[in-house]
Amino acid sequence: MKTIKILSILLLLPAISFSQIQYGGIPIAAINFEEINFITIDHSNIINNNLHPMVLKYANEYSVDINVPQLATKIKGSYESTFYLGIESPGAMALAFIFDEFNLTENTKLFIYDENKSMHIGSFNSKNNNPSGTLSTAVVKSDRVIIELTIPNFELIDLKLHLSIVTHDFLDLMNFHGGEPSNRIDCNDNVACSSANDWGDQVDAVVMVSSGGGVCSAAIVNNTAFDLEPYIIYAAHCNGGSSTVYFNYQSNTCSGNNSGNYNTMSGTQTLAVGNFNNNDYALIKLYNDIPGSYGAYYAGWSRSTSSPGNNVVGIHHADGDIKKISYDAYGMGSSGNWWDFAFSSGRVIPGSSGSPFFDSNKRIRGMASYIYTDYCSPAPDCYCSQSYYHGYAKFSSAWTYIDNYLDPINSNVYSIDGTRYGNQVIYGCTNSSACNYDPEATDDDGSCEYASGSCDCSGSPTGSHCDCNYNVNDECNVCGGDGSSCSGSVILSFSSIDGSAGTAEIYMQNDVAIAGMQFVINDSPNYLNLIDVSGGTAENYNFTLSSSEDGTILGFTLTGTNIPAGSGDLLVATFDNNNTDQIFDLCLSDPVFSDTNANGVSVTLGDCVEMDFSSSLLGDINDDGVINVLDVVVLVNIVLGIEDFNPAGDMNNDGLINVLDVVILVNLILGG
Repeated sequence: MKTIKILSILLLLPAISFSQIQYGGIPIAAINFEEINFITIDHSNIINNNLHPMVLKYANEYSVDINVPQLATKIKGSYESTFYLGIESPGAMALAFIFDEFNLTENTKLFIYDENKSMHIGSFNSKNNNPSGTLSTAVVKSDRVIIELTIPNFELIDLKLHLSIVTHDFLDLMNFHGGEPSNRIDCNDNVACSSANDWGDQVDAVVMVSSGGGVCSAAIVNNTAFDLEPYIIYAAHCNGGSSTVYFNYQSNTCSGNNSGNYNTMSGTQTLAVGNFNNNDYALIKLYNDIPGSYGAYYAGWSRSTSSPGNNVVGIHHADGDIKKISYDAYGMGSSGNWWDFAFSSGRVIPGSSGSPFFDSNKRIRGMASYIYTDYCSPAPDCYCSQSYYHGYAKFSSAWTYIDNYLDPINSNVYSIDGTRYGNQVIYGCTNSSACNYDPEATDDDGSCEYASGSCDCSGSPTGSHCDCNYNVNDECNVCGGDGSSCSGSVILSFSSIDGSAGTAEIYMQNDVAIAGMQFVINDSPNYLNLIDVSGGTAENYNFTLSSSEDGTILGFTLTGTNIPAGSGDLLVATFDNNNTDQIFDLCLSDPVFSDTNANGVSVTLGDCVEMDFSSSLLGDINDDGVINVLDVVVLVNIVLGIEDFNPAGDMNNDGLINVLDVVILVNLILGG
């Protein structure tokens, strides 16, 4: 039975590609669809949203008055009831919905799927409730879709689910039917092309926003608290109230026309909005945090009023299509609250509105607002045949209206960089006067090293080193301590690291026999304990080995069996982890090696290495030491955005966790 359940999950996983924040499970669909009450939308009730020409209109919106539980076909059980309601809008490529009353109870599950069950969104539950009491959804393929609601009978009294608007997609915005790409190829590069290689973070900040039957482009934006608040900035003329936001709607190849997996979120509140004729900015915020599995980047910004120059790029959803990049700008100029310039490679067209342009420091300087050309048809090829300027609303002009949100700590800085992980702790030496100062470190781990001692070889040199450029091969207080040369040389380095076992093998190449040794293995962040040293040539030649938890290792011979000149693994160091951190940098330091006459030996240290304690067992995602169906459940939840990214789930080692990893894990469990 377990095998059957796993395979059922895999058969329905294509729906993950179109997921908004949802909480697992699959529709019941336990009814003959001919028995479901279908409501046909009256197209005379069209809503005139009067969209700006720079907003790509992809759908008509129709006003409805549908109390879902009252009009649905109901199947009542002894404990819970399931409601099925069909919505039909003839001729639609896809349908989306706006609920003006949305309050799901604790144990409610809501799905929306097409009649052929080729895709679904959901489940939605009480976690999707928000202060506005509304919810807008992403589009679902087909002109006939089904709303399925399951709820315990005792919770029915608290349920609110009223549908007020049906969005009729006539364009096939998300290319479900495969007919649009040939008509929507334009002169902007896909973000998978080499022209976007240096802008990967900024690509992941750009999103598509849908509201009122139209779409614009926008950017997730960072704030000075670096707290991952889900702020999104775009244009005032795009703002149409509560919106649906599309993440990662882009091709995986430079020449591709179709998107890979994408994600959506619904429910936004408007925080600050200008107007198209004066200051065309809008700052909105998602009601829910963006799941880590979405891979979002929170873009940096600059409120400088000086010209950004022509070294800028624009990233956008031109014509509501997959994500694009424009570059090779020229003619940068200022016009009131706007920057005016043009792109040689790429064009800003309807659907691009609200998108950011980034300066040479990869910070947002403006949001696409207008173009100096007639709106032509058909789009977009008519735009590509022209060369024209466009206007971007200045970020600096919007600042006084959005600073309370984007500078919550009142830092008054003029710019900040972007982030993926927010206030991530980076351990290292934070003292700028230390030899090993790390300017990126946020928390001091006690590893700072300072110049000490004397380099006067005519006197009595003291200390371990005399300046920050200390080199074991040339400082006078090395080896003999009196300026004499070393008797031989040793190269000491890491040969292999095993995160699952917590071990590090130390390799030694020596041109003289070694009678004693002392060195330190440092870890950053400083949470590893050295619990054992053993094996290697040190054990083979009967060295007495000692170690301390802080990483100091001491070895010497009491039997006269010195380690002869040669090369090989010296010993194996074993660690345990006393913290939740999983990734550590291991470095060798402070070496003192002696030959058989107690003369110092020159030592060259190898590079630092990384130990990944999270790689204990690939596929063991719940870290119980066993790979089984429980790990599949956790992995599916990671793909759905319910749980955070776990490197143990990246089965194909491509840096992503998706259905490919699920298939590999299932095959591993089944012995395939």
